[in-house]
Amino acid sequence: MNLIPEVIQNTMIRVLKPLIRILLRNGIAYATFADTARKIYVDSGFDEAKRRQQKQTVSNVSILTGINRKEVKRLREALAYDTDQSLKKFNRTVRVIAGWQHDEDFLDKDHEPKDLKLEGEQGSFSALVKRYSGDMPVVAMLNALLDSENIRIIDNGNIQLVNPNYLPATDSDKKLDILGIDTAEFIETIDHNINIKHADDAWFQRKASNTHVDINALPKIKQRLNKKAQQLLEDIDSDFSDNETNDEQSSSRVSVGIYFHQTHNPESEED
Repeated sequence: MNLIPEVIQNTMIRVLKPLIRILLRNGIAYATFADTARKIYVDSGFDEAKRRQQKQTVSNVSILTGINRKEVKRLREALAYDTDQSLKKFNRTVRVIAGWQHDEDFLDKDHEPKDLKLEGEQGSFSALVKRYSGDMPVVAMLNALLDSENIRIIDNGNIQLVNPNYLPATDSDKKLDILGIDTAEFIETIDHNINIKHADDAWFQRKASNTHVDINALPKIKQRLNKKAQQLLEDIDSDFSDNETNDEQSSSRVSVGIYFHQTHNPESEED
């Protein structure tokens, strides 16, 4: 008996179940999800045909996706979804915070992020944003970091970094952007590791888990994990910063993520 279809079906359920809960909470009806899925199926079908070195025709993609030729043609001609804009905004914000922590121009004598004046050609918040965010307006970055509670404006009017970890605190749209970015990266990592031919080409993907951890011990465990994981990510970010290049032809976007997950009731997974 071929178990692959059953495995794939179980995988789809596991991936889609938490996603659909989020969609329902945000008022996304099935029809909207289905329309989006069809468009992505068609676009991915053309990509897959290219990967297989097949002709990227409506007929081939119709066979690959099971969507009729007329619908494939219509969806192929529809406007592409621009998923890169939110990624660019997220990356710019993270780069600004990272630059504040590692660039000597924005550190004090103890190599800690210093309080910055808003304006100024050197060592100011404006200079920081212009150096690390590309063309994002200074005011837009200021508002984004105030909203996410990464910075505050102190009594003398200077800007102080109070939280080096970027996670929007009040803007649910930005949190949903991060959901899409991080989930996509994780699935792409697993997909890469499934398809490699040589073990040396694998991307790092590991997990520690235990089904019988004392729930009373979790607060202290999480506190230790948060501290260790934060230090590790800061070390990794420093390595990335030390090896940046302005040459677009020889550069690549890389990410490393760490997450904590807890199942309160294991039986709920059977629902």
